[in-house]
Amino acid sequence: MSTATDAAQREAVAAWLADSLNRPGDARRQWADGHIALLALGRRFSAVRMADELVYAVAVGHGAIATAVLRECLRGPVIHDPHNRRFYALVPCSPPNYSLGRYATYLGLGNYIGVPRVGDDEPNSYRTSYWAVPMSAPGALCDPIRLNAMIEVGTTALDSQPES
Repeated sequence: MSTATDAAQREAVAAWLADSLNRPGDARRQWADGHIALLALGRRFSAVRMADELVYAVAVGHGAIATAVLRECLRGPVIHDPHNRRFYALVPCSPPNYSLGRYATYLGLGNYIGVPRVGDDEPNSYRTSYWAVPMSAPGALCDPIRLNAMIEVGTTALDSQPES
């Protein structure tokens, strides 16, 4: 892909994300001012918040680093907030009709999420969050079925560890 195509794709993703707000310009200002925009969930997309230890348990089981496992397992965008030790998988707006367990929580309508500027794909001591797995195209979200399977694998691994 050319640089112009990459830039156009990033702009399309940013526009799609910003449109989760009634005033999309607010998101663009927030990204320009502080790298993170507070976006509404439950309109265009929702999120599943996962504890770091859940994601890392799955990664250890696959013998890979967390971002590679997330990319392979979920095939959709994931934000990492290392300061609060959480991953956020962006998913369609339909809440699951089953429990996600104690390591994951569905966040939908009435919730907001801090979304990094499109292109902030690496951890940085100046940013609170980054795209562990960038959004590939507008509306390209994680598959909830694949996400649930990953959560089950991680939960089983964590629950089978001896207590300390």
